Amino acid sequence: MRRFIYSACLFSAIIPLETQAQLSQMDALRYSTTMLGGTARFTAMGGAFCAVGADLSTLAYNPAGIAVYNKNQLEITPGLTLQNTSSSYNGTSVSNENSKVNLQSIGLVGTRKVGKEDGTGWKSYNFGFAYNRLNNFNDNVTISGYNFKNTFLDNVTAAGQGTNYQNLDPFLIGPAFNTYLLDTVAGTKGSNYFNVIHPFLGGNTGNYIDQLENITTTGSMGEYDFSVGGNYNDKLFIGATLGIVNTDYTLTDTYTETTHFNNDTAFGLQNYSLTEGLTTSGVGYNFKIGFIYRIMDWLRIGGAVHSPTFFNMTDNFSTSWVANYGPSPYTGTGGSTDPLGAQATYSYNLTTPLKAIGGIAVIINNQGILSADYEYVDYSSIRVNSTDPSLAADYTSQVNSAISQQFIQASNIKIGAEWVLYPVSFRAGYALYGNPFNEASVGFSSPRTTYSAGVGLKVNNVFFDFSYTRTQYSEQYQIYGGANASTLNTTISNVIFTLGYTFGEHKNRIPRKERFSPYPPPPPPPPPGAY
Repeated sequence: MRRFIYSACLFSAIIPLETQAQLSQMDALRYSTTMLGGTARFTAMGGAFCAVGADLSTLAYNPAGIAVYNKNQLEITPGLTLQNTSSSYNGTSVSNENSKVNLQSIGLVGTRKVGKEDGTGWKSYNFGFAYNRLNNFNDNVTISGYNFKNTFLDNVTAAGQGTNYQNLDPFLIGPAFNTYLLDTVAGTKGSNYFNVIHPFLGGNTGNYIDQLENITTTGSMGEYDFSVGGNYNDKLFIGATLGIVNTDYTLTDTYTETTHFNNDTAFGLQNYSLTEGLTTSGVGYNFKIGFIYRIMDWLRIGGAVHSPTFFNMTDNFSTSWVANYGPSPYTGTGGSTDPLGAQATYSYNLTTPLKAIGGIAVIINNQGILSADYEYVDYSSIRVNSTDPSLAADYTSQVNSAISQQFIQASNIKIGAEWVLYPVSFRAGYALYGNPFNEASVGFSSPRTTYSAGVGLKVNNVFFDFSYTRTQYSEQYQIYGGANASTLNTTISNVIFTLGYTFGEHKNRIPRKERFSPYPPPPPPPPPGAY
Protein backbone atom coordinates (compact mmCIF):
# COMPACT_ATOMS: atom_id res chain seq x y z
CA MET A 1 0.00 0.00 0.00
CA ARG A 2 1.26 3.46 -0.85
CA ARG A 3 0.55 5.50 2.27
CA PHE A 4 -0.46 5.95 5.89
CA ILE A 5 -3.33 8.24 6.71
CA TYR A 6 -1.53 9.73 9.67
CA SER A 7 2.00 10.42 8.56
CA ALA A 8 4.72 10.19 5.97
CA CYS A 9 5.43 6.52 5.36
CA LEU A 10 9.11 5.82 5.71
CA PHE A 11 8.85 2.05 5.54
CA SER A 12 10.90 0.72 2.65
CA ALA A 13 8.76 -2.39 2.25
CA ILE A 14 5.05 -2.61 1.53
CA ILE A 15 3.33 -4.45 4.37
CA PRO A 16 -0.10 -6.13 4.14
CA LEU A 17 -3.04 -3.89 3.32
CA GLU A 18 -5.01 -4.87 6.40
CA THR A 19 -2.04 -3.81 8.53
CA GLN A 20 -1.81 -0.47 6.73
CA ALA A 21 -5.56 0.04 7.06
CA GLN A 22 -5.37 -0.60 10.78
CA LEU A 23 -2.61 1.96 11.10
CA SER A 24 -4.86 4.39 9.22
CA GLN A 25 -7.36 3.96 12.01
CA MET A 26 -4.69 4.55 14.66
CA ASP A 27 -4.55 8.16 13.53
CA ALA A 28 -8.26 8.61 14.12
CA LEU A 29 -8.05 6.97 17.54
CA ARG A 30 -4.83 8.48 18.79
CA TYR A 31 -6.49 11.45 20.47
CA SER A 32 -9.31 9.42 21.97
CA THR A 33 -7.30 9.33 25.21
CA THR A 34 -7.70 13.10 25.52
CA MET A 35 -11.19 14.58 25.62
CA LEU A 36 -11.84 16.91 22.70
CA GLY A 37 -15.46 17.62 23.61
CA GLY A 38 -17.62 18.19 26.66
CA THR A 39 -19.77 20.94 28.14
CA ALA A 40 -19.42 24.60 27.24
CA ARG A 41 -17.84 25.49 30.61
CA PHE A 42 -15.32 22.64 30.37
CA THR A 43 -14.23 23.50 26.83
CA ALA A 44 -14.20 27.26 27.43
CA MET A 45 -11.63 26.75 30.23
CA GLY A 46 -9.42 24.60 28.01
CA GLY A 47 -10.47 21.40 29.81
CA ALA A 48 -8.33 22.37 32.84
CA PHE A 49 -10.75 20.82 35.33
CA CYS A 50 -8.74 18.23 37.25
CA ALA A 51 -8.85 20.28 40.48
CA VAL A 52 -12.08 22.20 39.77
CA GLY A 53 -14.99 19.77 39.43
CA ALA A 54 -18.75 20.34 39.42
CA ASP A 55 -19.02 19.94 35.66
CA LEU A 56 -20.62 17.08 33.76
CA SER A 57 -17.49 16.55 31.66
CA THR A 58 -15.48 15.67 34.76
CA LEU A 59 -17.21 12.28 34.89
CA ALA A 60 -15.03 11.34 31.93
CA TYR A 61 -12.03 13.40 33.08
CA ASN A 62 -11.56 13.46 36.87
CA PRO A 63 -14.43 11.53 38.51
CA ALA A 64 -13.80 13.34 41.82
CA GLY A 65 -15.43 16.35 40.21
CA ILE A 66 -18.82 14.73 40.79
CA ALA A 67 -18.32 14.95 44.57
CA VAL A 68 -18.09 18.76 44.36
CA TYR A 69 -21.70 19.13 43.25
CA ASN A 70 -23.99 20.53 45.95
CA LYS A 71 -27.21 20.24 43.95
CA ASN A 72 -28.81 17.82 41.56
CA GLN A 73 -28.17 18.88 38.00
CA LEU A 74 -29.51 17.99 34.56
CA GLU A 75 -27.93 19.35 31.41
CA ILE A 76 -27.58 18.93 27.66
CA THR A 77 -24.91 20.28 25.30
CA PRO A 78 -25.32 20.40 21.51
CA GLY A 79 -22.46 21.62 19.35
CA LEU A 80 -21.44 22.63 15.85
CA THR A 81 -18.05 21.57 14.45
CA LEU A 82 -16.50 23.42 11.51
CA GLN A 83 -13.35 21.90 10.02
CA ASN A 84 -11.00 23.15 7.33
CA THR A 85 -8.10 21.09 6.00
CA SER A 86 -5.76 22.48 3.35
CA SER A 87 -3.05 20.59 1.49
CA SER A 88 0.03 21.61 -0.44
CA TYR A 89 1.68 19.12 -2.82
CA ASN A 90 4.26 19.87 -5.52
CA GLY A 91 3.19 23.50 -5.69
CA THR A 92 -0.58 22.88 -5.79
CA SER A 93 -2.80 23.91 -2.86
CA VAL A 94 -6.32 22.63 -2.17
CA SER A 95 -8.66 23.46 0.71
CA ASN A 96 -11.74 21.56 1.94
CA GLU A 97 -14.35 22.44 4.54
CA ASN A 98 -17.05 20.47 6.30
CA SER A 99 -19.45 20.98 9.20
CA LYS A 100 -21.28 18.72 11.61
CA VAL A 101 -23.96 19.29 14.24
CA ASN A 102 -23.63 16.83 17.11
CA LEU A 103 -24.46 16.11 20.72
CA GLN A 104 -21.46 16.96 22.89
CA SER A 105 -22.82 15.74 26.22
CA ILE A 106 -25.96 14.99 28.18
CA GLY A 107 -26.37 13.73 31.70
CA LEU A 108 -27.68 13.89 35.23
CA VAL A 109 -25.92 14.23 38.57
CA GLY A 110 -27.61 13.57 41.89
CA THR A 111 -26.36 14.45 45.38
CA ARG A 112 -27.33 13.08 48.79
CA LYS A 113 -26.32 14.45 52.20
CA VAL A 114 -25.16 12.16 54.97
CA GLY A 115 -24.65 13.16 58.60
CA LYS A 116 -24.95 16.71 59.87
CA GLU A 117 -23.83 19.74 57.94
CA ASP A 118 -21.79 21.08 60.88
CA GLY A 119 -20.23 17.73 61.72
CA THR A 120 -17.08 16.11 60.47
CA GLY A 121 -16.59 13.05 58.34
CA TRP A 122 -18.47 12.20 55.17
CA LYS A 123 -20.76 15.05 54.14
CA SER A 124 -22.38 13.68 51.00
CA TYR A 125 -22.22 11.17 48.23
CA ASN A 126 -23.01 11.77 44.57
CA PHE A 127 -23.91 9.65 41.61
CA GLY A 128 -24.21 10.48 37.95
CA PHE A 129 -24.69 9.28 34.42
CA ALA A 130 -23.47 11.13 31.34
CA TYR A 131 -22.71 10.76 27.68
CA ASN A 132 -19.60 12.65 26.56
CA ARG A 133 -18.37 12.85 22.96
CA LEU A 134 -14.65 12.13 22.92
CA ASN A 135 -13.80 12.60 19.27
CA ASN A 136 -15.20 13.60 15.90
CA PHE A 137 -13.76 11.81 12.85
CA ASN A 138 -15.50 13.86 10.13
CA ASP A 139 -12.95 15.22 7.68
CA ASN A 140 -12.36 15.60 3.95
CA VAL A 141 -8.84 15.94 2.54
CA THR A 142 -7.91 16.49 -1.09
CA ILE A 143 -4.31 16.30 -2.31
CA SER A 144 -3.53 17.21 -5.89
CA GLY A 145 -0.39 17.89 -7.92
CA TYR A 146 1.79 16.98 -10.88
CA ASN A 147 4.62 14.46 -10.90
CA PHE A 148 7.33 14.17 -13.56
CA LYS A 149 9.49 11.57 -11.79
CA ASN A 150 7.61 8.56 -10.43
CA THR A 151 4.26 6.85 -9.96
CA PHE A 152 2.53 4.83 -7.31
CA LEU A 153 2.68 1.91 -9.74
CA ASP A 154 6.46 1.84 -9.20
CA ASN A 155 5.79 0.75 -5.61
CA VAL A 156 3.20 -1.80 -6.67
CA THR A 157 5.61 -3.19 -9.27
CA ALA A 158 8.42 -3.52 -6.72
CA ALA A 159 6.10 -5.28 -4.28
CA GLY A 160 5.18 -7.91 -6.86
CA GLN A 161 8.69 -8.80 -8.02
CA GLY A 162 9.50 -12.45 -7.49
CA THR A 163 5.89 -13.58 -7.08
CA ASN A 164 4.24 -15.53 -9.86
CA TYR A 165 1.27 -13.73 -11.38
CA GLN A 166 -1.01 -16.58 -10.30
CA ASN A 167 -0.19 -15.89 -6.62
CA LEU A 168 -0.45 -12.10 -6.45
CA ASP A 169 -2.44 -10.69 -3.54
CA PRO A 170 -6.12 -9.93 -4.32
CA PHE A 171 -6.13 -6.43 -2.79
CA LEU A 172 -3.30 -4.56 -4.46
CA ILE A 173 -0.92 -6.20 -6.91
CA GLY A 174 -3.30 -8.78 -8.39
CA PRO A 175 -5.95 -6.23 -9.44
CA ALA A 176 -3.26 -3.91 -10.86
CA PHE A 177 -2.04 -6.83 -12.99
CA ASN A 178 -5.54 -7.79 -14.11
CA THR A 179 -6.38 -4.22 -15.15
CA TYR A 180 -3.25 -4.22 -17.40
CA LEU A 181 -1.42 -1.65 -15.27
CA LEU A 182 1.28 -4.27 -14.64
CA ASP A 183 2.60 -6.90 -16.98
CA THR A 184 5.24 -9.60 -16.82
CA VAL A 185 8.71 -9.15 -18.23
CA ALA A 186 9.37 -11.62 -21.05
CA GLY A 187 11.55 -14.57 -20.08
CA THR A 188 10.98 -14.28 -16.29
CA LYS A 189 8.39 -17.08 -16.06
CA GLY A 190 5.70 -14.65 -14.94
CA SER A 191 7.49 -13.46 -11.78
CA ASN A 192 9.01 -10.07 -12.74
CA TYR A 193 6.96 -7.04 -13.71
CA PHE A 194 6.93 -3.62 -15.31
CA ASN A 195 4.15 -0.99 -15.28
CA VAL A 196 2.67 1.01 -18.13
CA ILE A 197 3.59 4.45 -16.72
CA HIS A 198 7.24 4.11 -15.68
CA PRO A 199 8.76 4.05 -19.19
CA PHE A 200 7.41 7.56 -19.95
CA LEU A 201 8.50 9.45 -16.81
CA GLY A 202 11.88 11.01 -16.07
CA GLY A 203 14.36 12.76 -18.29
CA ASN A 204 13.27 15.71 -20.41
CA THR A 205 10.41 14.10 -22.32
CA GLY A 206 7.77 16.56 -21.08
CA ASN A 207 5.57 13.69 -19.91
CA TYR A 208 3.92 13.89 -16.49
CA ILE A 209 1.02 12.52 -14.49
CA ASP A 210 -1.68 14.37 -12.58
CA GLN A 211 -2.07 12.81 -9.12
CA LEU A 212 -5.23 13.27 -7.08
CA GLU A 213 -6.17 11.74 -3.72
CA ASN A 214 -9.38 12.34 -1.82
CA ILE A 215 -9.70 11.01 1.74
CA THR A 216 -13.09 11.18 3.43
CA THR A 217 -13.59 10.06 7.02
CA THR A 218 -16.78 10.06 9.07
CA GLY A 219 -17.85 8.83 12.47
CA SER A 220 -17.32 9.61 16.13
CA MET A 221 -16.29 8.21 19.48
CA GLY A 222 -18.45 8.66 22.56
CA GLU A 223 -18.42 7.45 26.14
CA TYR A 224 -21.23 6.55 28.52
CA ASP A 225 -20.05 7.27 32.07
CA PHE A 226 -21.42 5.83 35.30
CA SER A 227 -19.90 7.66 38.26
CA VAL A 228 -20.00 7.78 42.05
CA GLY A 229 -18.23 10.17 44.40
CA GLY A 230 -18.00 11.30 48.00
CA ASN A 231 -17.25 14.49 49.95
CA TYR A 232 -15.19 14.02 53.11
CA ASN A 233 -15.39 17.03 55.44
CA ASP A 234 -15.37 19.47 52.49
CA LYS A 235 -11.64 18.74 52.22
CA LEU A 236 -11.30 15.54 50.22
CA PHE A 237 -13.43 14.72 47.20
CA ILE A 238 -13.09 11.31 45.58
CA GLY A 239 -14.78 9.62 42.65
CA ALA A 240 -14.75 6.66 40.28
CA THR A 241 -16.19 6.12 36.80
CA LEU A 242 -16.96 3.12 34.65
CA GLY A 243 -16.84 4.19 31.02
CA ILE A 244 -18.43 2.33 28.12
CA VAL A 245 -16.98 3.62 24.85
CA ASN A 246 -18.43 3.12 21.40
CA THR A 247 -16.74 4.08 18.16
CA ASP A 248 -17.65 4.07 14.50
CA TYR A 249 -15.21 5.10 11.81
CA THR A 250 -15.52 5.07 8.04
CA LEU A 251 -12.68 5.81 5.63
CA THR A 252 -13.03 6.18 1.86
CA ASP A 253 -9.75 6.88 0.06
CA THR A 254 -9.70 7.31 -3.72
CA TYR A 255 -6.38 7.79 -5.51
CA THR A 256 -6.22 8.66 -9.22
CA GLU A 257 -3.38 9.13 -11.68
CA THR A 258 -4.09 10.74 -15.06
CA THR A 259 -1.43 10.57 -17.77
CA HIS A 260 -0.22 13.47 -19.91
CA PHE A 261 2.06 11.70 -22.39
CA ASN A 262 3.01 12.90 -25.84
CA ASN A 263 4.68 9.67 -26.94
CA ASP A 264 2.57 6.78 -25.60
CA THR A 265 1.73 4.80 -28.72
CA ALA A 266 2.06 1.41 -27.01
CA PHE A 267 -0.27 1.23 -23.99
CA GLY A 268 -2.73 4.11 -24.29
CA LEU A 269 -3.41 4.48 -20.57
CA GLN A 270 -5.54 7.54 -19.84
CA ASN A 271 -6.07 7.19 -16.09
CA TYR A 272 -6.66 4.70 -13.31
CA SER A 273 -8.15 4.85 -9.82
CA LEU A 274 -7.75 2.83 -6.63
CA THR A 275 -10.47 3.17 -3.99
CA GLU A 276 -9.93 1.78 -0.53
CA GLY A 277 -12.67 1.53 2.07
CA LEU A 278 -12.48 0.84 5.79
CA THR A 279 -15.46 0.66 8.13
CA THR A 280 -14.72 0.08 11.79
CA SER A 281 -17.06 -0.39 14.71
CA GLY A 282 -16.26 -1.30 18.26
CA VAL A 283 -17.17 -1.19 21.92
CA GLY A 284 -14.77 -0.88 24.83
CA TYR A 285 -14.63 -0.20 28.54
CA ASN A 286 -12.36 1.62 30.96
CA PHE A 287 -12.10 2.71 34.58
CA LYS A 288 -11.20 6.06 36.06
CA ILE A 289 -10.45 7.13 39.62
CA GLY A 290 -9.59 10.56 40.95
CA PHE A 291 -9.40 12.95 43.87
CA ILE A 292 -9.60 16.68 44.64
CA TYR A 293 -8.09 17.95 47.89
CA ARG A 294 -8.62 21.41 49.37
CA ILE A 295 -5.27 22.31 50.89
CA MET A 296 -6.48 25.78 51.88
CA ASP A 297 -9.63 27.72 51.22
CA TRP A 298 -8.06 29.20 48.10
CA LEU A 299 -5.99 26.26 46.88
CA ARG A 300 -6.99 22.85 45.53
CA ILE A 301 -5.07 20.05 43.90
CA GLY A 302 -6.41 17.09 41.94
CA GLY A 303 -5.31 13.91 40.27
CA ALA A 304 -6.82 11.14 38.15
CA VAL A 305 -5.79 7.93 36.45
CA HIS A 306 -7.54 6.49 33.40
CA SER A 307 -7.08 2.82 32.72
CA PRO A 308 -6.54 1.75 29.10
CA THR A 309 -9.72 1.34 27.10
CA PHE A 310 -10.15 -2.28 26.06
CA PHE A 311 -11.89 -2.38 22.68
CA ASN A 312 -13.41 -5.25 20.75
CA MET A 313 -13.26 -4.11 17.12
CA THR A 314 -14.46 -5.26 13.72
CA ASP A 315 -13.06 -3.95 10.43
CA ASN A 316 -14.55 -4.25 6.97
CA PHE A 317 -11.83 -3.49 4.42
CA SER A 318 -12.06 -3.34 0.63
CA THR A 319 -10.19 -2.22 -2.48
CA SER A 320 -11.38 -1.48 -5.99
CA TRP A 321 -9.30 -0.75 -9.10
CA VAL A 322 -10.44 0.59 -12.47
CA ALA A 323 -8.38 1.74 -15.47
CA ASN A 324 -9.31 3.63 -18.65
CA TYR A 325 -7.43 3.16 -21.95
CA GLY A 326 -7.49 4.65 -25.39
CA PRO A 327 -7.00 2.53 -28.54
CA SER A 328 -3.55 0.94 -28.63
CA PRO A 329 -1.82 -2.29 -29.68
CA TYR A 330 -1.69 -3.23 -26.00
CA THR A 331 -5.43 -3.07 -25.23
CA GLY A 332 -7.00 -3.00 -28.68
CA THR A 333 -9.94 -0.60 -28.85
CA GLY A 334 -9.38 0.53 -25.27
CA GLY A 335 -12.20 1.38 -22.88
CA SER A 336 -12.72 0.95 -19.14
CA THR A 337 -11.78 -2.17 -17.24
CA ASP A 338 -14.19 -3.79 -14.82
CA PRO A 339 -13.65 -2.83 -11.17
CA LEU A 340 -11.34 -5.36 -9.54
CA GLY A 341 -10.27 -5.79 -5.94
CA ALA A 342 -11.20 -7.66 -2.80
CA GLN A 343 -12.87 -7.25 0.55
CA ALA A 344 -12.41 -8.84 3.94
CA THR A 345 -13.68 -8.62 7.53
CA TYR A 346 -11.35 -8.78 10.52
CA SER A 347 -11.95 -8.96 14.26
CA TYR A 348 -9.37 -7.95 16.84
CA ASN A 349 -8.83 -6.33 20.24
CA LEU A 350 -7.37 -2.87 20.66
CA THR A 351 -5.91 -1.47 23.89
CA THR A 352 -5.38 2.29 24.20
CA PRO A 353 -2.82 3.89 26.54
CA LEU A 354 -3.18 4.56 30.24
CA LYS A 355 -3.43 8.27 31.07
CA ALA A 356 -2.36 10.14 34.22
CA ILE A 357 -3.58 13.66 35.08
CA GLY A 358 -2.54 16.17 37.72
CA GLY A 359 -4.01 19.62 38.33
CA ILE A 360 -4.09 22.69 40.55
CA ALA A 361 -6.74 25.36 41.02
CA VAL A 362 -6.54 28.72 42.77
CA ILE A 363 -9.71 30.40 44.05
CA ILE A 364 -9.58 34.20 43.87
CA ASN A 365 -11.85 36.24 46.17
CA ASN A 366 -14.54 33.55 45.90
CA GLN A 367 -15.27 34.86 42.42
CA GLY A 368 -12.56 33.52 40.17
CA ILE A 369 -10.68 30.35 39.31
CA LEU A 370 -7.26 29.89 37.77
CA SER A 371 -6.51 26.26 36.92
CA ALA A 372 -3.79 24.28 35.22
CA ASP A 373 -3.57 20.57 34.32
CA TYR A 374 -0.84 18.25 33.11
CA GLU A 375 -1.57 14.98 31.27
CA TYR A 376 0.77 12.14 30.37
CA VAL A 377 -0.06 9.63 27.62
CA ASP A 378 2.21 7.01 26.04
CA TYR A 379 0.82 6.51 22.54
CA SER A 380 3.49 3.94 21.70
CA SER A 381 1.81 1.57 24.16
CA ILE A 382 -1.27 1.13 21.92
CA ARG A 383 -1.58 -2.59 21.25
CA VAL A 384 -3.53 -4.79 18.88
CA ASN A 385 -4.08 -8.52 19.25
CA SER A 386 -6.25 -10.98 17.38
CA THR A 387 -6.95 -14.66 16.95
CA ASP A 388 -8.91 -14.10 13.75
CA PRO A 389 -7.82 -16.94 11.41
CA SER A 390 -8.35 -14.72 8.34
CA LEU A 391 -5.45 -12.51 9.38
CA ALA A 392 -1.83 -13.28 8.63
CA ALA A 393 0.08 -14.99 11.41
CA ASP A 394 2.34 -11.96 11.90
CA TYR A 395 -0.46 -9.40 11.59
CA THR A 396 -0.44 -8.14 15.17
CA SER A 397 3.33 -8.11 15.41
CA GLN A 398 3.57 -5.93 12.29
CA VAL A 399 0.93 -3.49 13.53
CA ASN A 400 2.40 -3.26 17.03
CA SER A 401 5.91 -2.87 15.68
CA ALA A 402 4.79 -0.03 13.42
CA ILE A 403 2.96 1.68 16.31
CA SER A 404 6.06 1.42 18.51
CA GLN A 405 8.17 2.98 15.77
CA GLN A 406 5.76 5.76 14.82
CA PHE A 407 4.39 6.92 18.20
CA ILE A 408 5.97 8.22 21.44
CA GLN A 409 5.00 9.52 24.87
CA ALA A 410 3.26 12.89 24.90
CA SER A 411 2.55 15.57 27.49
CA ASN A 412 -0.56 17.76 27.36
CA ILE A 413 -0.86 21.08 29.18
CA LYS A 414 -4.15 22.88 29.85
CA ILE A 415 -4.77 26.29 31.40
CA GLY A 416 -8.14 27.81 32.27
CA ALA A 417 -9.68 30.85 33.95
CA GLU A 418 -13.15 31.86 35.10
CA TRP A 419 -14.42 35.09 36.63
CA VAL A 420 -17.97 35.44 38.02
CA LEU A 421 -19.86 38.74 37.98
CA TYR A 422 -23.20 37.30 39.00
CA PRO A 423 -25.26 36.36 37.05
CA VAL A 424 -22.65 36.36 34.25
CA SER A 425 -19.43 34.30 34.13
CA PHE A 426 -16.51 34.88 31.76
CA ARG A 427 -14.08 32.08 30.81
CA ALA A 428 -10.98 31.49 28.73
CA GLY A 429 -8.56 28.63 28.17
CA TYR A 430 -5.57 27.27 26.32
CA ALA A 431 -4.43 23.70 25.69
CA LEU A 432 -1.30 22.27 24.12
CA TYR A 433 -1.52 18.60 23.11
CA GLY A 434 2.00 17.27 22.74
CA ASN A 435 3.37 15.67 19.61
CA PRO A 436 2.44 11.94 19.55
CA PHE A 437 4.80 11.02 16.69
CA ASN A 438 8.37 9.77 16.75
CA GLU A 439 10.00 12.52 14.73
CA ALA A 440 13.04 10.37 14.01
CA SER A 441 10.78 7.84 12.25
CA VAL A 442 8.12 9.97 10.57
CA GLY A 443 10.21 13.07 9.94
CA PHE A 444 7.95 15.66 11.55
CA SER A 445 6.11 16.57 14.74
CA SER A 446 2.44 17.46 15.11
CA PRO A 447 1.43 19.18 18.35
CA ARG A 448 -2.08 20.59 18.63
CA THR A 449 -2.98 23.94 20.12
CA THR A 450 -6.46 24.94 21.27
CA TYR A 451 -7.66 28.42 22.20
CA SER A 452 -11.04 28.85 23.85
CA ALA A 453 -13.37 31.42 25.36
CA GLY A 454 -16.90 31.45 26.69
CA VAL A 455 -19.58 33.09 28.73
CA GLY A 456 -22.22 31.78 31.13
CA LEU A 457 -25.50 33.13 32.46
CA LYS A 458 -27.39 31.81 35.48
CA VAL A 459 -31.00 32.76 36.17
CA ASN A 460 -32.42 31.15 39.30
CA ASN A 461 -32.05 27.39 38.74
CA VAL A 462 -31.41 27.58 35.00
CA PHE A 463 -28.03 28.27 33.45
CA PHE A 464 -26.82 28.86 29.89
CA ASP A 465 -23.20 28.44 28.86
CA PHE A 466 -21.59 29.20 25.51
CA SER A 467 -18.06 28.45 24.31
CA TYR A 468 -15.94 28.72 21.20
CA THR A 469 -12.80 26.65 20.69
CA ARG A 470 -10.27 26.78 17.88
CA THR A 471 -7.80 23.92 17.37
CA GLN A 472 -4.91 24.04 14.91
CA TYR A 473 -2.29 21.52 13.84
CA SER A 474 -0.27 20.48 10.81
CA GLU A 475 1.07 17.15 9.54
CA GLN A 476 3.28 15.84 6.77
CA TYR A 477 1.64 13.29 4.50
CA GLN A 478 3.11 11.10 1.77
CA ILE A 479 0.74 9.64 -0.81
CA TYR A 480 3.20 6.78 -1.37
CA GLY A 481 6.81 5.96 -0.67
CA GLY A 482 9.00 7.94 -3.06
CA ALA A 483 6.56 10.82 -3.59
CA ASN A 484 7.30 14.25 -2.19
CA ALA A 485 5.66 14.92 1.16
CA SER A 486 2.60 17.15 1.23
CA THR A 487 1.70 19.44 4.12
CA LEU A 488 -1.74 19.23 5.70
CA ASN A 489 -2.94 22.17 7.82
CA THR A 490 -6.13 21.65 9.83
CA THR A 491 -8.26 24.13 11.75
CA ILE A 492 -11.22 22.92 13.82
CA SER A 493 -13.75 25.35 15.29
CA ASN A 494 -16.31 24.18 17.83
CA VAL A 495 -19.32 26.22 18.88
CA ILE A 496 -20.91 24.67 21.96
CA PHE A 497 -24.03 25.57 23.94
CA THR A 498 -25.03 24.07 27.30
CA LEU A 499 -28.46 24.31 28.87
CA GLY A 500 -28.72 23.13 32.47
CA TYR A 501 -31.14 22.97 35.36
CA THR A 502 -30.26 22.57 39.03
CA PHE A 503 -32.64 21.32 41.66
CA GLY A 504 -32.58 20.03 45.23
CA GLU A 505 -31.30 21.46 48.50
CA HIS A 506 -27.84 23.01 48.80
CA LYS A 507 -25.33 21.52 51.19
CA ASN A 508 -23.73 24.19 53.38
CA ARG A 509 -25.54 26.90 51.50
CA ILE A 510 -23.87 30.33 51.59
CA PRO A 511 -26.06 33.34 50.77
CA ARG A 512 -25.21 34.85 47.42
CA LYS A 513 -24.61 38.32 48.89
CA GLU A 514 -22.11 37.01 51.41
CA ARG A 515 -20.40 34.86 48.80
CA PHE A 516 -19.55 37.69 46.42
CA SER A 517 -19.59 40.93 48.48
CA PRO A 518 -16.15 42.05 49.76
CA TYR A 519 -17.72 43.73 52.84
CA PRO A 520 -17.79 42.08 55.29
CA PRO A 521 -14.94 39.71 54.35
CA PRO A 522 -16.31 36.60 52.70
CA PRO A 523 -16.63 33.38 54.66
CA PRO A 524 -14.62 30.27 53.67
CA PRO A 525 -15.54 29.39 50.06
CA PRO A 526 -17.75 26.50 49.06
CA PRO A 527 -16.20 23.51 47.31
CA PRO A 528 -14.52 24.40 44.01
CA GLY A 529 -16.89 24.94 41.15
CA ALA A 530 -19.95 25.46 43.38
CA TYR A 531 -20.40 28.93 41.97
